[in-house]
Amino acid sequence: MAKADGAAPMTGAGRSEGPAREVLLQAASDLMIELGTPEVSLHAIARRAGVTAPLVKYYFGSKEGLLVALVERDTARSLAQLDELNAMAIDPLAKLKIHITGIVRTYSRYPYLVGLLNHLLRETQGEASERIKASFVTPLFDAQRRIIEAGVAAGQLRAIDPDQLYFIIVGACQYLFSSRVAFADIMGGKLSDASFARDFPATVLDVILNGLRV
Repeated sequence: MAKADGAAPMTGAGRSEGPAREVLLQAASDLMIELGTPEVSLHAIARRAGVTAPLVKYYFGSKEGLLVALVERDTARSLAQLDELNAMAIDPLAKLKIHITGIVRTYSRYPYLVGLLNHLLRETQGEASERIKASFVTPLFDAQRRIIEAGVAAGQLRAIDPDQLYFIIVGACQYLFSSRVAFADIMGGKLSDASFARDFPATVLDVILNGLRV
């Protein structure tokens, strides 16, 4: 099969870093946001990208490969910021504020992300699932656990199970942003207002931190 215009040579398991690869990833992201679900067909993604479905196999090996690459693209910035946060010489409460705000903003930017992660972890086997766990889920989980434990040890936070808190924080983000399409009409368009997503982190912080402070 001939290469798409501007395509770079494939690397690794059928991958390429050419422009068409990024167009496919962005098409998948845009469709998932518009439809309010990560359940988007391969043909719909290819049609939005203006290419044929076989090009997905050319660039990613399979639809699963495309979805894993999308998760890695969407979480790269958050992981870099998480490393920076871990290195900051600030108290645990300040770290927790930054951490929660970062999670909310990530899921605001990519509202399909939690659903996509769940789909990949549930439906895929072997290498793909392990890559997702190792590259995003485990680092996020471990970083939050360390922040909470440090906050409790410093007397800034009351004792709480860090694992339970993980689901409280992620759950708040997931339900809001994954439900925007379904609840749009019920709430009079409020969920489509950029100010709602912008102000949501402050509300999450207020509720969670008031429940955690000693």
